[in-house]
Amino acid sequence: MKNVSSLCLTLCVSILLTMLALFIGDLKSVNDIDWVDAVGEATTSMMAAIWFILLMLCRPRGRVTTVLLLGSATYWLTTWLDLLDEFIAYPLQSHLFTWLESLPAPVSMTLLTWGLVTWYREQQAVNRQLKQREHFHREHSLIDPVTQLYSLRYLLIQLNREAVLHDKRNQPLSLVMVDIKGFAHYNRVHGVQKGDESLNEVASALEIALRETDLACRYTSDRFAVLLPETPPDEARVLSQLIQACCNSALKGALTVTTVQATRIAGESEHALFERLNQQLAGAKRTSSVAMDGEDVRCL
Repeated sequence: MKNVSSLCLTLCVSILLTMLALFIGDLKSVNDIDWVDAVGEATTSMMAAIWFILLMLCRPRGRVTTVLLLGSATYWLTTWLDLLDEFIAYPLQSHLFTWLESLPAPVSMTLLTWGLVTWYREQQAVNRQLKQREHFHREHSLIDPVTQLYSLRYLLIQLNREAVLHDKRNQPLSLVMVDIKGFAHYNRVHGVQKGDESLNEVASALEIALRETDLACRYTSDRFAVLLPETPPDEARVLSQLIQACCNSALKGALTVTTVQATRIAGESEHALFERLNQQLAGAKRTSSVAMDGEDVRCL
C-alpha cells in the first residue's frame, strides 16, 4: 500500500493522544454526554479519516503528497480530539487538550491549502504534457514509420482537398499506384530488414522522380500512391513511366515495380478512383507480358 508509513504514524499518534487524554481526564457519565454534538463530531472525524485514506491511496509518493497527507492527518487528529472531548472531562486547570484541539487546526488548513494549490499546478503541467503528447501522436500518425513518407490517412485528406478543387476549378487530378511485385515472398525469404531497405529505396526514388507539387504516400505494405495535382492523363502517363524507371533502377534487380495511373473523373469519389486503380493494377499483374514502359526513360 502506498504511503503506509503515514497511516501507521497517524494511528500511533492518535493512540498516544487517546491514552494521554484518559490519563489526564475522566470519562463522563452517560447523562453528561451531549449526544447530538457527539454524533456531529464523530461524523466529522470519520469524513476526515476517509479523506486521509483516499489521499494515501490515490497519490504517488512525493513532496506534494507529503504536504497533503501531513495536513490531512493533522486535521483528522484535531477532529479526533474534538470527539474525545465529548466523552472525557478534563481538569479545569489543564489547558493542554484545549490547545491541542485549537492550535493544529489552522496549521492543517494551511498545509492542505498549500498542498491543493501545488496539486492544481502539478495537474496543469501534466495536462500540458498530455496535450503535447496527443499533438505529437496526431502529427506522427500521418507519417509512415518505415519510409517516412506520408501515410494513407494523410493521402486521403489531401485527395479529398484536391478533389474539391478539381470539381470547382475543373483542373485535372491524377493518381499513380506503385506496386512492388513479389514483395511478400521477398520479405519472407530475406527477412523484414531487407524488405524495409527495399521500401526505403522505393521511397527515395519517388522523392527524386516527383515534382514539388506531387505527393507520395505509402498506400499498403507493398504499394505506394502518388497524387499528381493539375496533371492531365498524358502527363500522368509519362510521370508513371518515370516513376517506374526510377524505382526499378533503385531496386537494382532485387525486385521490380509495376505502375498504373488514372485521372479522376469529375464527381468521382475517392473510393471509386482507388477501386479503378486497383483493378488496373490487378490486370497488369495478371498479364505476364507486362513490359517496362518507356525503357528509354531515365531517372535523373
